[in-house]
Amino acid sequence: MDAPSGVTKEPVMPQNRISTQPRLMLDTANVIFEMADDIMPKIDEKTGTQKLDRETGLPMWTAPMFGRGRAIGRKWSGQLNVTIVSADRPAAEDGDQVVPLDLEALPWVSEQNGKTRNGVAFKASGLDVVSGAVSVPAVAQAA
Repeated sequence: MDAPSGVTKEPVMPQNRISTQPRLMLDTANVIFEMADDIMPKIDEKTGTQKLDRETGLPMWTAPMFGRGRAIGRKWSGQLNVTIVSADRPAAEDGDQVVPLDLEALPWVSEQNGKTRNGVAFKASGLDVVSGAVSVPAVAQAA
């Protein structure tokens, strides 16, 4: 079965991957991403420490961003959190236009108290800052 448009399946799994699930790599060519807030460490609620990626052992960061699809006939917009796996905090700031590197969709399902929940998480290996935040000059008040 072919992958949905905009999704590519990695043909060969990297050696350090633990998961046996196929990777759902997303095509970001026709998407504009803008940081919606500051990047924060992803915190483990049980320990209060920063979470580490199971596959790489690197720290995980939460990058809230706006996404806007710009392909003709397929325009969309939304807000999403992307988990960045990186030794250092990514340099992007609120308002920066960015490109997530190796953006991957991770479908999930969980059951708690008899209720099933599902969704899609997003994970990337880093962020490229395309352009900085646009600053708005202060409006001079009439004296």
